[in-house]
Amino acid sequence: MNDLHRIMQEGVPDPEPPKKLPSIMPWALVALVLVLVSLGIRLFWPVPATQPLPRCTDQVQAQDACVRKAPEPAAPAQ
Repeated sequence: MNDLHRIMQEGVPDPEPPKKLPSIMPWALVALVLVLVSLGIRLFWPVPATQPLPRCTDQVQAQDACVRKAPEPAAPAQ
């Protein structure tokens, strides 16, 4: 009996390939880069302090925006 007949009758042993867990290193590097970018923006990109808008009056002509005084509620009808 030659090798071909033996292989056809007995079959070829197929060992299970070794199981390899997925690597977490690429995801850890992506997370580290995102954290560093976030910290860099937070620490080195200062946001200027905002000033409140002026009240709307006749003197405020040059402003693009102003805050109107809230209307007082009407007295309840009796």
